[in-house]
Amino acid sequence: MPKALVLVDLQNDFLPGGALAVPHGDEVIPVANRLACGGGFDLVVATKDWHPADHGSFASRHAGKAVGDHVELGGLDQVLWPDHCVQWTGGAEFAPLLRSDRIARVVRKGVDPEIDSYSTFFDNAHRRDTGLGELLRRHDADEVYLMGLATDYCVKFSVLDALKLGFRAHVVIDGCRGIELSDGDVERAVQEMLAAGAEIVCSERLVAADEEQVVWRGEWIAAVTRGKWEYVRRRNVTGIVGMVAVTDEGKLLLVEQHRAAVGGPVVELPAGLVGDEPGRQGEPLEAAARRELIEETGYEAARMERLVEAAPSAGLSGESITLFRAAELRKVGPGGGDDSEDITVHEVPLGEVEAFCDARRRAGAVIDAKIYAGLYFLR
Repeated sequence: MPKALVLVDLQNDFLPGGALAVPHGDEVIPVANRLACGGGFDLVVATKDWHPADHGSFASRHAGKAVGDHVELGGLDQVLWPDHCVQWTGGAEFAPLLRSDRIARVVRKGVDPEIDSYSTFFDNAHRRDTGLGELLRRHDADEVYLMGLATDYCVKFSVLDALKLGFRAHVVIDGCRGIELSDGDVERAVQEMLAAGAEIVCSERLVAADEEQVVWRGEWIAAVTRGKWEYVRRRNVTGIVGMVAVTDEGKLLLVEQHRAAVGGPVVELPAGLVGDEPGRQGEPLEAAARRELIEETGYEAARMERLVEAAPSAGLSGESITLFRAAELRKVGPGGGDDSEDITVHEVPLGEVEAFCDARRRAGAVIDAKIYAGLYFLR
């Protein structure tokens, strides 16, 4: 389902030192950049206040009035503001540190001098449409994430209008800062958005949906998260190989060794890791398959046929295993693995593999499912 990010009014005049500075407004720029670059959004839109110099919301246009006073403008109550975000001025430009190259479209609002426009969708009287709603619908983006300046004005009214238009609206709360003309304005704005049906989210959750985060790292594996998913990755491993090896006598080579994860012996195809040892990082898969077959079983294959690359446990890890059929075998060593392994080699007639596995299972061993995948290819 396409989703859109709407960056609300990240302009110089709303940042510290600007004409209408939102306290700590500059703190949301890194949040915007993270989301625009790594939030997995199908569309990134930014809005701008784009006022003519004689805009009616400016206190300077009303004799005897000051910033913060109220007047009637366009038939509505209007808070008076300092002159800000005037068209073609530096104050109306995006913050210099904003990744504007990630923005697909810019939507301008507040262009009518006779009425203000807090919402990124309409002016305050809903007489003029900015085109944002139509833009989102053209991109099939019915899920909208909004953040920016200020929480209690342009963000709030944008969220409320998004909900009225039928969009699923989410407020990226750590990407918002408020003006707080009166104590409690920001909290009241948040509660109003919640009551209307908006969801409050944090940017970390959204970035995590598109970026892998390492939460624990051991010597050989790392535990990682991506959004709601948790899984493991092997460290310094470029591949995994498994060998479906049949002797000239028609016997399938199986290996058995203790596996701590299941607390006992496991019967499996000969297999091994690729690139996990110094000097072997670029080892080709077939070369690794030949080497591991000799180490584990003592057999050398004159011919290796690549069968398939598949995910052995897609919910647990992101790794894949490449199965090879090893043929024209010749005994060249004892097998049994390296010094850290204690591998027992079984040579099982092809017609007896299922019965052998059943017997080992009854004796307390665990059977690796890849054995049955190997039998499939042999048949």
